[in-house]
Amino acid sequence: IVLLKNKGGLLPLSKQIKSIALIGPFVKAVKDNLGFWSMEWPDDSSTIVTQWDGIKNKLAPGAKMHYAAGCNINDSDTTGFAEAIAAAQQAEVVIMSMGEARDMSGESKSRSSLQLPGVQETLIKAIKATGKPIILLINAGRPLVLNWAVDHIPSIVYTWWLGSQAGNAIADVLFGDYNPSGKLPMTFPRSEGQVPVYYNHLNTGHPPANENQVNYVTGYIDQLNSPRYPFGYGLSYTSFSYSAITLDKTSFKSGDKILATITVTNTGQYDGEETVQLYLRDIAASLARPVKELKAFRKLFLKKGESQTVSFGISIEDLKFYNNDLNYVAEPGEFTLYIGGNSADLQQVGFTLL
Repeated sequence: IVLLKNKGGLLPLSKQIKSIALIGPFVKAVKDNLGFWSMEWPDDSSTIVTQWDGIKNKLAPGAKMHYAAGCNINDSDTTGFAEAIAAAQQAEVVIMSMGEARDMSGESKSRSSLQLPGVQETLIKAIKATGKPIILLINAGRPLVLNWAVDHIPSIVYTWWLGSQAGNAIADVLFGDYNPSGKLPMTFPRSEGQVPVYYNHLNTGHPPANENQVNYVTGYIDQLNSPRYPFGYGLSYTSFSYSAITLDKTSFKSGDKILATITVTNTGQYDGEETVQLYLRDIAASLARPVKELKAFRKLFLKKGESQTVSFGISIEDLKFYNNDLNYVAEPGEFTLYIGGNSADLQQVGFTLL
């Protein structure tokens, strides 16, 4: 589970909440929780925990749960909107469960559009108009384009397809029994026209100096060049700060190594986990090299207010690549080392291979 957005600290929810509305075609879905590559059982309903049941198990006795599917997964039927709006109006908070059906992603399941299928986004807009705070769950097997939701919905949780215990796992996160720590294993685009988009791309002849530079540089004139969410991104209910990187030396030879050290501090109000990520860039080589490559990561558990120092050893093996003769080599020169919580938000320092 990856927490993409949590404006105003809407999550985690209190288990003492008195009324809640669950809206969307996946709230009571059974087999969709299994995703595309999964076994079929004679009676999946007895072995799969739905999101409805998982959330119901967390609430205090007497809490009111209001439900409406609102729409189907992939058609233009809006007849359920009125029931969904009525359900939302009776609740303190709304959880909307949207996304792709289990057979919309997988082998031979390409889509020309990465938008939410059918009228799902229209339903989200209609529920947003009620003024109720919304938590949006996205069930999907690929990155989707969620621009309107990201701009207008306070909390977004990417659940993917979690299997038979999906309902319990999602409820654990929603109500704070587990502080989410997942990181995105791929880049999320702003639009289909931005695809392919990935963090370890090659440099260009005219890289923009910043997001606002559009003339005579490699990029778009109608949207930002950065992705909607970068590789390695994922929030927590707490927050983390990173110190500057220190190196035990600024140059080294084959057979030696450099030690990179950074201090991570839990600056928020919850205990939590953070995945510290290390990237490298070969500034100039005989072949064009990516602007950065993930080389190491370390997952830390930090209590509220706690700090921990993390060290990574960089050897010549971390600098090697296949050259034009298909030899696996490291070439002398300058490198940049990055450490941070995702591929875009990073501290950096340089070193030299002699």
